[in-house]
Amino acid sequence: MAQTRRVNRTKQALLSGKSVMVAEINRIPSPLVVEAVALAGFDSCWIDMEHSHIGLDDLSNMILAARAHDIDVIVRIPHGPYNQVIKTLELGANGLVWPHCKSADEARNLVHMAKYRPLGLRGMGGGRDWNFGNDVLAEYIEWANAETLLGVMIEDAEGVEAVEEIAAVEGLDLLFVGPGDLSHSYGVEREAGSYTHPRILEAFERVGAACAANGKGMGTAIGPGDGMREVVARGTRWLNCATDMGMLIDGYAGNLATASEIASTGGN
Repeated sequence: MAQTRRVNRTKQALLSGKSVMVAEINRIPSPLVVEAVALAGFDSCWIDMEHSHIGLDDLSNMILAARAHDIDVIVRIPHGPYNQVIKTLELGANGLVWPHCKSADEARNLVHMAKYRPLGLRGMGGGRDWNFGNDVLAEYIEWANAETLLGVMIEDAEGVEAVEEIAAVEGLDLLFVGPGDLSHSYGVEREAGSYTHPRILEAFERVGAACAANGKGMGTAIGPGDGMREVVARGTRWLNCATDMGMLIDGYAGNLATASEIASTGGN
């Protein structure tokens, strides 16, 4: 039977030291958005199942759209039980990101749930990722362990304090700084500029150093601008740089402004 295993290009690029640009899908659970992301030129999309109403049926269809356009799907899963991990992987997600990681033990638990032996003890489910059980088992296990990208979000003061131990956990690829929640954890959420606040920039420096020392990538969610320059200068290479609703609103607003200007001048 023909195999459909593929290289996780996002993981490959991250671990080879390249910058990774990722489009977020946070609010619109549609395969059409995945297609738009691919047509725009992105190699991967981030699907948020923590803050959104996106369900497993939605995710399944979005992953099929991503496969049709040969782009990776990275899913931010809710901070919850094992079935959040296993079901998402069996639908064919290329990677998972676990929110609010506060300790190395928590990071190791994610690896244990998401990887097969010797790194973990993931269950044998025979999902889409395994061609519904039709792959050669030994080959599939090696592929899944090698190609599945795992990340944790550092978005609490406790996570920053434990970041050196978290970054050393085998099986992790990405430490993703969440400045919004981190600023809340530090009690500076009402101060302007969460990406440029000294406490947040210090956290980026500490996370970046831990990632560099352990061969991991550091990421965050931020659009182009001065804030992006600050975090890139501190070692951030994974950039969630566009969101579905943000792009939609910006696109409509831009066209409205241009059309209104033309109409107000009578076309002159």
